[in-house]
Amino acid sequence: MIDISAWLREFRYRFLLFVSLPVLLGAAIAYMYYPVDFSLGYFLLSVIAMLLLHSGTIIINDYFDFRSGTDILNQSRTPYSGGSGLLPENALKPWHVLLVGAGCFGLCIVIGLLIVLARGPAILVIGFAGVCLGVAYTTPPFKLCYRGLGEIARLAATPLIVFGAFFVQVPVFSLPELVSVYPALFTCLVASLPVAFLNAAALYIFEFPDYEADRQVGKNNLVVKLGTKNASYLYFLMQAAAYGSLILALLAGIIPWPAAIVLLLIPASAYAAAGLFKHNAEAKKLLPYLRATSNVYILASIIMVLAYILRF
Repeated sequence: MIDISAWLREFRYRFLLFVSLPVLLGAAIAYMYYPVDFSLGYFLLSVIAMLLLHSGTIIINDYFDFRSGTDILNQSRTPYSGGSGLLPENALKPWHVLLVGAGCFGLCIVIGLLIVLARGPAILVIGFAGVCLGVAYTTPPFKLCYRGLGEIARLAATPLIVFGAFFVQVPVFSLPELVSVYPALFTCLVASLPVAFLNAAALYIFEFPDYEADRQVGKNNLVVKLGTKNASYLYFLMQAAAYGSLILALLAGIIPWPAAIVLLLIPASAYAAAGLFKHNAEAKKLLPYLRATSNVYILASIIMVLAYILRF
């Protein structure tokens, strides 16, 4: 009998919003520049494809983290870190999890190809890159998150999602058409940077409670490579890059001024950074700072989306 509650936990539904927000941002920018081309149907399909890609990534990650032993050793699991915990609890069978993860990737590819046929080949390039990053994140022989490359992959993923959502709404079938939308693409890039750094910072701080288990099995992400103390400085730099890129974009007039409301979140980011510097090696005390970082990313992304909507 299928345990629905267990599978809901396996899909880590709290993180589905993480990947939906960049899709909203890319679609909002596309609508601002090219409102006539906007398609609600293809927007919904792009959201579903993104959710499937993200679900496949985290489910496959759960499977391989279980196989490596890090989720079994982890005694500091939080709602934000340590995987779902379902495989160590024997609540789900490993091969079922692997099969569902692969199925999510398969459905994502099918929907993506349908969108490509209708909305242009640019989506194929971006979608291919996204699927490659998702598969390579944990799957051997790539195992990016075991080699200190997972953080870079996550940072790159947000602009990719924004660009992908844009091209879903703005079909481009030739090089001249691509050149003609350059101003909007530049806006996508600049607008995605603050969101990308905040997203990367959130997913990065989630690694800290797993430090000991990850270190023991050789999951050499950047927190393990740097050690929790030095890794805390990189977290601070990610936050600084987020707000710095936002301020520069505001001053250059590339991002609408309502996005300046994001700067009101700086105290929350400072709170999380101070807590991380103080408790970086104390996994049980990190939960408030994980939650604060997650909330900052979500709120900042919503504000960015609304900044473009309010400009219409």
